[in-house]
Amino acid sequence: MVTDRRQFLAGLALTLAAPGLATAAAGPRAAAFLGCRRRNGGFEMAVCDAEGADIASAPLPARGHGGTVSPDGRRLVVFARRPDRFAVVLDASGGEAPRVVHPPEDRHFFGHGFFSPDGERLYATENDFDRARGVLGIYDVRGGYCRIGEIETGGIGPHQVLLMADGRTAVVANGGIETHPDFPRRKLNLATMSPSLSAIDISKGELTGQAALLKELHQLSIRHIADAGGEIWFACQYQGAASDLRPLIGVYRPGGGAELLDAPDAVWASMKNYGGSVAASADAKRVVATSPRGGVAHVWDVASRKVSESWRIGDVCGAAP
Repeated sequence: MVTDRRQFLAGLALTLAAPGLATAAAGPRAAAFLGCRRRNGGFEMAVCDAEGADIASAPLPARGHGGTVSPDGRRLVVFARRPDRFAVVLDASGGEAPRVVHPPEDRHFFGHGFFSPDGERLYATENDFDRARGVLGIYDVRGGYCRIGEIETGGIGPHQVLLMADGRTAVVANGGIETHPDFPRRKLNLATMSPSLSAIDISKGELTGQAALLKELHQLSIRHIADAGGEIWFACQYQGAASDLRPLIGVYRPGGGAELLDAPDAVWASMKNYGGSVAASADAKRVVATSPRGGVAHVWDVASRKVSESWRIGDVCGAAP
């Protein structure tokens, strides 16, 4: 990995993009990553190939966060970094101008979402901030991304959400932190926060399972998740004293419980109480967990639950299979 590619990829909030994305100017090149970046004093979403070369891009109103790709690879969506109120849809074929999608006035996005298996619906984690509850907003793709409903996530501050292989179970990481746009970036309930992981049947709009951490670990905000062969690996951000040492990586089995993993103190200390992103390899045998505050990425062996590799990379965060 050459230096310029490393620096480019480390600066992106990455998600795996669909194969075969192309533009007329670039020619048919395989898309590898969808991410967000700062450029020329503004923000944009970008699609690049495996070497980090641009394939397509579109401006963003402000800083973006996570992205998702429709099942047919045609639509690429980036969601606002909390607590903003936009999502931008990029047409991979170049046939349509980028579209900006907004939630209702009393909601804002939390940075992540996914498409239904048929591509007809877009689901997004949102904050019902006046009632301090998390929801999945549902948007009709063919209807111009009109919002047609929502599903409660069973917690506060839902962040990343994944659709499982069955095509109907969505797993949501409820960070547990109450926020409100009247108090930008302030965390309003640190003494009482209650993070959790929820399993939701999107076909019925029902919560089918939930797991929480031990009460004494209630300040471990669960933010990012990855599917490793049906197990959900999650990364936490600790909201307590900086001098405390807490485990930051765990595993959740939908319909069952959640457990935090054991590791040498040096692993947790290196992450400085902040788990950035987590991603599973394509064969589900390894999981990488990053920490931008620690400038470190640890690779876990899924079978043994042990750290197998560690990399020092400044400000590393976004990760993809």
